[in-house]
Amino acid sequence: MYKDMIENLQKTGIKIKKDFFSLEEIDAPLLKGVNVLLESIDLKGSKLTPKGFLPTKIVKSIMDVAASVSERRYMGSQKRFLEEENISAGFARVVAQGLKLVKVQKGKLLLTKKGNEFLTLTPSEQYILLLYMALGINIGYFDRHQEAVCVQNSSVVMLQLLRDKDRNFRSVEVYAALLLDAYPMIDDAIDQLELLDYIEKDKFDIFVSIAETRLFERLFLPLGLVDMKVGKYPDVDKFAKSELLDTFMLEKNAINKELVLSKKLTKNFQEEIRKNRLEIDLFETTMYLFAQLSCVEASFKSSVQDTLMKKHLVIGTQKSIYEDFYKKLIDSVFTTFEEFSQLDTVGESRDDLVDKYKNMTDALFNLVNTTKPFNTVQNLHILPAFIFDILKLHYGLDNLSKEYILECSNTLGEEIAMDIGQLMLILDKLEKDAKKLKKNKPNFMQGVKEFLQTYMMIVLELKASTVL
Repeated sequence: MYKDMIENLQKTGIKIKKDFFSLEEIDAPLLKGVNVLLESIDLKGSKLTPKGFLPTKIVKSIMDVAASVSERRYMGSQKRFLEEENISAGFARVVAQGLKLVKVQKGKLLLTKKGNEFLTLTPSEQYILLLYMALGINIGYFDRHQEAVCVQNSSVVMLQLLRDKDRNFRSVEVYAALLLDAYPMIDDAIDQLELLDYIEKDKFDIFVSIAETRLFERLFLPLGLVDMKVGKYPDVDKFAKSELLDTFMLEKNAINKELVLSKKLTKNFQEEIRKNRLEIDLFETTMYLFAQLSCVEASFKSSVQDTLMKKHLVIGTQKSIYEDFYKKLIDSVFTTFEEFSQLDTVGESRDDLVDKYKNMTDALFNLVNTTKPFNTVQNLHILPAFIFDILKLHYGLDNLSKEYILECSNTLGEEIAMDIGQLMLILDKLEKDAKKLKKNKPNFMQGVKEFLQTYMMIVLELKASTVL
């Protein structure tokens, strides 16, 4: 049953990490509460109160393990444990009944066959079932707020936003503002909220108030997806994504990290070229692709591949080998673009991305570097031509123009224009140095790395402007 739930969650945009399924323990109050509820029901069933609620003994047992931070701050003076007055117990029962793990019969709560099967599942399998059910429940059942479909419908995108941000404690107001910035269409739904008895006259404030109760305190906290820092008056409560959320959920724009260009990947490509005796210059082809794909969308991958294939008069099996290789290389370049264009949008730290970027440029350096400086510079000569060709094709900029850099600045922005100028200056210096040197020296090799880094900055900036 839980496999179907995984597919359904994926359809909503929730992508689950493989590592999640290896967890032996999951710190989620709702998960603990449901297990306590099911384990408290014997073969004869648990007798409910005359009004049909859980007995206080079971409610207390659930509260002991399932009360969230939000609830615990009010539990100090708690003297009675009634299901209708305790969110954790009520939520655990509603979810269990929704999954048909329990049923009511003749005034008793009975464990069903599905309930017995649930108790044999791993924690990760149990959690998948609970999460799917919890996301579909009308959380408004547990509070006195007005009906607010815009809040309920924001649960998955708000959760994704939490996942993609770094782990800083923020107020719900901040998260709500970030949400509207990413999905401005939600603002139209907020306009439908009614003022009712609220003191606030700003509908955004009403949205924040409902979201804090309904999403963060009543949904994300019980599921263990956020941590809460209780604010002392006049400070507000703040929330941050939990370790579980990072372990459970992939970034919205999750990519295959193994395809990001690196020293290891370039060695694999070189080995494939050698093994299959392919007539491909890996450095030149890779840099050509970075230029070409900087100004096109993913849908144009096949056309770029077709252009590369025109260089090879091959048929049959050998043609398929070339096509497969180019497809993998093109995917790698596109993935590399995705990786280094998301610096401020996902949870990955800036330091990690900087290290990966350095690994990539070092890989390119290893491909182009030779024992003779002159040969190295000759290999670099084609790179500016790749840039010039792509700018002429997509922006009508002719590098033979006397005002080329100024025209680039007016069309693409000053930063890209300065980088293009810097690229040519570095190449000119490398050419002069190569004429004097018979072997590589540290300053020359550093100049080559600076040239490659500048080239990469140009194509990354072009890619960013294409996306925008």
